[in-house]
Amino acid sequence: MEKNKNGNMQLRKMTFFPPFILLLLIVVVSLISKDTFLNLINNINNWIIANVGWVFSIIAVGTVLVAIAAAFSKFGNVRIGGEDAKPEISTFSWFTIALTTTMAAGVLFWGPAEPIAHLSAPPTELTGILPMSNEALKFSMETMFLHWTFIPYAIYTVPAVVFGFMYYNAKRPFSITSEMAPVLGKYADNKNTSKIIDAMTLFCIGAGMAGSLGQGIMNMSGGIAELTGIPSNASMWMIVAIVIAAIFIATAVSGLQKGIKLCADINVYGYVVFLLFLLFFGATAFVFNLGTEAFGGFVANFFEKSLLTGASADSQWPQWWTTFYWASWMAWAPTSGAFMGRIAYGRTVKQTLGLYVGVCAIVSALWMILVGGNSLFAQISGAVDLVGVYNNVGVEAVPYSMLRSMPFSQVIIPLFLLLIFLSVVTACNSNMTAMAGISTQGITPDSPEAPAWLKIAWGVIVMTLAYIMIATVGVNGVKIIANFGGMFAGIIMLGTTISCAILIFNHKKYDKTLKDGEDVLTDLQ
Repeated sequence: MEKNKNGNMQLRKMTFFPPFILLLLIVVVSLISKDTFLNLINNINNWIIANVGWVFSIIAVGTVLVAIAAAFSKFGNVRIGGEDAKPEISTFSWFTIALTTTMAAGVLFWGPAEPIAHLSAPPTELTGILPMSNEALKFSMETMFLHWTFIPYAIYTVPAVVFGFMYYNAKRPFSITSEMAPVLGKYADNKNTSKIIDAMTLFCIGAGMAGSLGQGIMNMSGGIAELTGIPSNASMWMIVAIVIAAIFIATAVSGLQKGIKLCADINVYGYVVFLLFLLFFGATAFVFNLGTEAFGGFVANFFEKSLLTGASADSQWPQWWTTFYWASWMAWAPTSGAFMGRIAYGRTVKQTLGLYVGVCAIVSALWMILVGGNSLFAQISGAVDLVGVYNNVGVEAVPYSMLRSMPFSQVIIPLFLLLIFLSVVTACNSNMTAMAGISTQGITPDSPEAPAWLKIAWGVIVMTLAYIMIATVGVNGVKIIANFGGMFAGIIMLGTTISCAILIFNHKKYDKTLKDGEDVLTDLQ
């Protein structure tokens, strides 16, 4: 790569090409022999969920415990970038970018549909809960809190805090290896170590993003089918994927401040309007009563639910749901952490944890109460048979069937479709920016933007993989590709979580922004 306007940047060939070629090979094999492709990915996926699922569960809970410890430690008072660092974006924009980057299309896709799946098919062999029962209703909402609130945000935030500190305060390179530097010690400075870890990370996030984009494509196609009557099928998915890719490319080349900030701000305003609509026109009393009851069950059984593997009852339910989510979040986490750590510049570790694990998780919980709760109410009240829609039409049709049963559906359905689109574009922007940065040598706080062509290259290959997975395997393709990414990302997440624990006890060893005597002052605070 030649010099560009951002400075002396070069392509990290051994970091970029192995994951890019591996993802490309997956695409090629799927096109040459669909049967071979399906057999291969199913065998690999079955091995992952049978042998590695317990690791995902332990790491997931570990991130929550470490995040809490960091918030209440002296490390929590450390400012990312040093004591004199000033935030580069407003608090509101910081919140909107963080929220839309992490919630992405998944919360729109699964928010209305997942509770219906748990209501109609709870893991009876594990819980004794019968389908469509009152217990299944409560179980559905408890499970939404488990999968979509504090654990996912802890998984995202621990890498964000470690990366932000190691990049800005410890002056480490823009590399995922920096997230693991405390635990790696002298090996973190080995160029081969950095290349291997960053290459693994790029494959993980490529696979994880393909899963999320697959959700977004299916969800948007379901909305178009609802509005136009055009079937949601592979042809429609291809058209939607091309449109998303085109818009993503246009916004990616405009940079962080222009592209991502604009999409994120518009998206959050849309979220607010949508939630207010459900608040005023939905079954508000029912959903908050159910949400309150379910939250109590979630908290009371937090460790049991989050560590459930299904081994005692020989059940695959946790593997296809909870393990899928932990793998999916971990696939995103190292690279999303780099991006979220970058935008936390000028904030303290405690403020960062408070916004990400606190505020964003609470907003996600509110979303699940209003969206998931109204979906459940539509089913049990007889307004619409969402179980039938889920089983016979497809998961992507559930949100629109729910909204069609409510007032002003002709207005709210297009808004929901717009939210999906903006969420996908925002998530693509932030993660492709991070992926391109990791692929580039020469990224610094003063020259933070990688060349646009790298963002485009990653965007095209990930979007293509997303389309192939949903076109060949359907919604299970989303879960399979997420498990692929999570398998390798789990190793990185383990190292990052241990690194965060090390920083809690000895962050001053790595902080190069401390002035003479400042470490004494920190001890006195």
